[in-house]
Amino acid sequence: MFKNLLVPLDGSRFSSHALGYAIDIAQHYRAGIVMLRVVEPETPISAVTTPMGMETSLSAQLAIKEATRQEQIKTGYAKRYMSRKLQEVTLKGIKADYLVVTGDPFESIMKTCKKEHIDLVVMTTHGKSGLKRAILGSVADKVVRDARVPALVIRPRQSRRR
Repeated sequence: MFKNLLVPLDGSRFSSHALGYAIDIAQHYRAGIVMLRVVEPETPISAVTTPMGMETSLSAQLAIKEATRQEQIKTGYAKRYMSRKLQEVTLKGIKADYLVVTGDPFESIMKTCKKEHIDLVVMTTHGKSGLKRAILGSVADKVVRDARVPALVIRPRQSRRR
């Protein structure tokens, strides 16, 4: 039924919970896993152009250079993280690979689903609610609504308070 699973990971401990579910499903269906880490692009705060847009100011050039450097650092961390996750999955005898891309998380997930012929997306939600969710939106919600493949969304565990 499932041949290719996509597991978007954001580097958090909670997002790794989805990987455990994906490993179980992959073992059951003898499927492969593609792990995806999306690095959101850095936006230089002081990027200012002249009215004609032809030249950038020195401060804007420096801001762009620093944003590029920060993006490279984040990408490096992401690749090392994904390399460790890849080893974790392949040690279980599952065919797996990972991608690290820069862009919008939702758009990157959609593109990867199409490009990698994904049959199931396994991901976590951070459990935002109320105003925070309304303002920021939820990547998981968008995937559930718009993906052309099934999505298994893992919710955070709620601690019991008495």
